[in-house]
Amino acid sequence: MIYGTKLLETDTELFVAALTQTPVYVWSLDPQGVYYQIATGLIVKYTPDQAQIQCVYEDSSKQSLWYSRDSNEFSIRFE
Repeated sequence: MIYGTKLLETDTELFVAALTQTPVYVWSLDPQGVYYQIATGLIVKYTPDQAQIQCVYEDSSKQSLWYSRDSNEFSIRFE
């Protein structure tokens, strides 16, 4: 678990995050086994294998990318 966030593990949790337009953090493991954040954005679509995240960048451009659910973790801020 990434400190301060709630891990989204089930289809239902991803669906609720997508429906409520909750920003999602995408995490990956580096070669030393430490998690690092690779993206933040809104869930556009998801499948059993992947999730499509629409990222918003500082220059106001939007890009939608697919991330593997096997090799990445998805979480939301937990308060």
